[in-house]
This record gives sequence, structure tokens and C-alpha cells, in this order.
Amino acid sequence: MRDYFTRYSSHYIDAILYMLQDTEYRLRSYFGWFNRTKNFDTVMKRRKLTLTRKVKLLRLALWSLWVVVLVVVAALETISYKQQAFLPALIGLLLLVLLPYILAYAVTIPLFLGWLIIQRPKEKAMITQARKTLADHAAVKIAVVGSYGKTTVKEMLSVVLGETKKVAATPGNMNTPIGISRFAKKLKGDEEVLIIEFGEEKVGDVKMLAELSSPTMAVMTGINESHLSSFKTMENTVATIFEIRDYLGEKPVYKNGESQYVVDATEDDEYIYDRRGVNGWKVTSAKTSLEGGTEFTAKKAGKIVTAKTSLIGLHTVGPTVAAISIADELGLTIKEIEAGLEKVIPFEHRMQPRHLHGAWVIDDTYNGNSDGVTAGLALLKDSKAKRRIYVTPGLVEQGEMTQQVHEEIGRQIADSADVAVLMDNSVTEYIVAGLEENKFDGDLLIVDDPLDFYTNLDQFVAKGDVVLMQNDWTDNYR
Repeated sequence: MRDYFTRYSSHYIDAILYMLQDTEYRLRSYFGWFNRTKNFDTVMKRRKLTLTRKVKLLRLALWSLWVVVLVVVAALETISYKQQAFLPALIGLLLLVLLPYILAYAVTIPLFLGWLIIQRPKEKAMITQARKTLADHAAVKIAVVGSYGKTTVKEMLSVVLGETKKVAATPGNMNTPIGISRFAKKLKGDEEVLIIEFGEEKVGDVKMLAELSSPTMAVMTGINESHLSSFKTMENTVATIFEIRDYLGEKPVYKNGESQYVVDATEDDEYIYDRRGVNGWKVTSAKTSLEGGTEFTAKKAGKIVTAKTSLIGLHTVGPTVAAISIADELGLTIKEIEAGLEKVIPFEHRMQPRHLHGAWVIDDTYNGNSDGVTAGLALLKDSKAKRRIYVTPGLVEQGEMTQQVHEEIGRQIADSADVAVLMDNSVTEYIVAGLEENKFDGDLLIVDDPLDFYTNLDQFVAKGDVVLMQNDWTDNYR
């Protein structure tokens, strides 16, 4: 009951505006979050509401509506008292009870109308222009598709190919039709290579983005349960990712041979990459360490590449040799490829190591998939450490496989870590069940306040520890 009355607190309006802003005004995500929330005083934990012009206008409108409803309620109560009538008082009480919901739903009306009347026509015109721009562009256009690992592959290709070619890549997570259209609008036209990350949440997304961007080749980074809550089935997920194969036909699609879903759906072994090699390139002498990154030798028909990157984990060998093969196909020399690889560094919050009071902390908080968890725990298990510490809240958007995925994570933690730190939420019990199943005999810590734990991590670690932090839940997940 106490949680319910947080809907009437002075923070409530800012909380629902924060929900809108944090979900980027996607109404389905907003309503899902709103309907899950019990205590609105705890909505803003990771960051605060950004007071943009749109937010200020919506805030003013909501407070005005709040006042209007209260005035109406007061008027109805007065009428009820004067006329000794029960109905106006009942209507007033009903309005008061529904006030939080009136505010939460009413705020979406101007947003929807603005999208329908202004934003949708603008976006449609922008996408139409982008489709023409990209279709006419003479560059090699590389699509990067998959459930995970897309940013790493995109950035690696950008760095390596950029050693000698003019490269443009979609920035950040601009992997939607609008994001790609904005990217296309900024192109100068003289680029030699375009690297375009595809986002996908439903069947048909990859086909639609391919038709928008006209790729000439692709890299398929892997497939797993990510976004299963929107795809509903793994069959839908696989079919959607493989829409790029259907679009490109005989053109090259480099496919991750360490992803079982990819392997199972692949009819031939052409352009299958893994830590053994790809497209005639053979990998030998692969090794990785926190101090030295990853290195190996790749050979093909008399060509020898000594590959060295600052990335950590043997799971990076496959994508790296794929980048070598693509660079070679596009005409880079061995020296140019090697020079480009040496400039490849860990990307922010993706298996990014740093020192802290004599300990190694590996920041993989942007990881949000089961394959990344497996790769990270394999690295942790092989690390020489006083304590191997694993920190996670678990994964989101796993759909009907949520319990199965998290119990498996628990089993893997039990096999790899000395200390497990779990952020208390809806999947914690499943991870604990997996730990218990594999008879975890290390230390288990369940944290109520993730932000406080991360902020004070320096007080938790000691010299000689290796700490792996994987995934981080945003405020709209619990």
C-alpha cells in the first residue's frame, strides 16, 4: 500500500517523464516499464531526468493537468456537499484514484500526435533519401548483423580498413532505419568503405535494413537468446539474422563458426570464421593475457600476418582473422593489416581491463548475451588470481528461456569463480539455483544497491584479484 501512494508524491511526474526519456519515447517500452513499477520513488537510480525543452513542456502540461483534476475534484465535492448528492463525490473520488494513470497515459497523446503529424512524414522522407544515397554510393558496404558482438566487429573493421582506406561507420548504436538514415545524410560521397551495423528486434528487420543500405558483403557475428522477448522463438531470431544471406545471394557473408545457431543454419562452410581461421587463412600460436592482449599468426598461400591486438580473450581470434581476410580481399598489404591490428584496443565497457589497487578489473558491462558470459567466464577461469570475482545482474530480454539461461550462468560461475556478486533482481534466484546445482563453494554476495557497489568497488577488491563485471541493468529492468 505504501508503494501505491508513491504515485501521489512530488517525484511522480518526473518519474514518468524519466521513463519516457530513458526508453527514447518508445511507447511500448514506456508502458511496459510503467506497468511493472510499484514504487515510483525508486525509478531514477542510475541517472536523473535530463531537462530538455520537450521534457520541460511535458512537465508543465502534466502539472497543469494535475491542478485541473484537483480543481474538478474539489468542485465535485462541493456540489456533493451542497446538494447532498452521493454521485458527484463518487466521481470525484474515482478521478482522484485514477489521477496517476490519467497523467501517465495523457502524456503520450501529444507525443503520438507529434509523431503522426510531424515526425513520421519527416522520417519517411529521410529514409527515402538515405535509400537512394546508399544505393548510389560506390563504396564497399559491409553490413554487420547478429545478436551480439556487432560493435566489436564494426570498430575493428573500421580501425583496420581505415589504415589505408577512407572508412565511415555507423556511430554508437545508430542501427535503426532512422539512425542509418542520419548516418547516410552525413556522408561526403568519397568514402571507400561503409560499415553499417544492423539492429533487429522482429522478423523482417534485417531484410528491411538491407534494402535501405544496399550492402555488398556482411559479417554475421553470432546468434543467441538476446531479444528473445521480442522475437518470441529462436526460429524467428535465426530466420531474421539469415535474411542478410537471402539478400546478398552469392556475395560474401562471413559467419561466426563459434555460434551454434549459426552453424546449424549454415548449409556450407564458406566464410565460416572461428579461432582456427577463415577463407583459407589458418591460425596458429594463439594466446591471450590481461597484460599483453591477444596475438596469433595467420597464414594463407605464402602470406603471413603476425596479429597483435589489445583485445583480451581467445574468443576475439575469430573476428580478428575475419577482419584480416576482409582487409586482404580489399587490397591491404600485410604490413598495413598488422599496423591496423596493433591499433585495435578494447572498446568502452566491452572486455575493457584496468588496474585498481593492484587488482585487474575487466569492465564488460555492455555485454548482454549468454555467449559473452561464456567467453568472459572462460577468461576468468584461466586467469591467475588471488580471487576470481564475477559480478553480474544477469541478462535481460531472454523471454521464455530466462530461467534456463540464468541457471546455466550459475553453473558456469560455479566452475569459474571464487566469489560471485549478484545484483538482486528478478533473475537472481535462477542464478543461485545454478550455483547450488554445481555445488559452488565460494563466497556469494547479493547486492541490493548496484550503483553503490560499483561506486565503491575500490573498497571491495584487493591486490591480486581479477574482477569481471558483466552486463548492467538499466533502470527499466528489475
